[in-house]
Amino acid sequence: ILALLLTSFTNTDTLIVGTNAEFPPFTTIQNGQIVGFDIDVAKEVAARLGKKIEFKDMPFEALIPDAVLGYVDFVAAGMTYTEERAKRVLFTKPYLTGDPLVILTANKTDLPVGMDDLVGKTVAVNEGFTADTLLSSKDGISLVRLPTTSDAFLALKTNRVFAFVTAKSTYESFLKAQSSEFFSHEIAGNLRSCCTSNKVPATCRHSGRS
Repeated sequence: ILALLLTSFTNTDTLIVGTNAEFPPFTTIQNGQIVGFDIDVAKEVAARLGKKIEFKDMPFEALIPDAVLGYVDFVAAGMTYTEERAKRVLFTKPYLTGDPLVILTANKTDLPVGMDDLVGKTVAVNEGFTADTLLSSKDGISLVRLPTTSDAFLALKTNRVFAFVTAKSTYESFLKAQSSEFFSHEIAGNLRSCCTSNKVPATCRHSGRS
């Protein structure tokens, strides 16, 4: 379980939480409602602080700027810690490990096993996500940055791209929703956290129980 204690977040009765509801199972839309693991965490934070909660669904790349500017109190969107992001916002301790990035392809006979195998290829990533950051540092890969995971899976299914790089949890969630035959290979690990503006004093505690 996750125990998250935050102090001096806001003087209002409502916590404003930024999210991007395009990243199942962490945050997605079902029956017109934003749901997911991160959404449950955010609701628990609000309950422990005795506050109401309001979610703002926005593009992923807008989440950190909105937190920095104070438009949202914190971000709950399956966000991975990076040193660059940590210069702008405070992260909680990771609440999920073992969610590696995977390379997905529809071509079983030409399965890539690492980033070097993507050189010279057209690869889909979701804009602003960890895969985008990682692959942008590799020369020779033609990136197609798409706003949603659904767009990326469609690009892969229609052969618009050679591969799609995303989190394993996202891939597995997609398979539960619809049957499609893709082939995958893990390439890098991820740590999931929530974050808030580094201008806001916060105390965070994470405890796990199996």
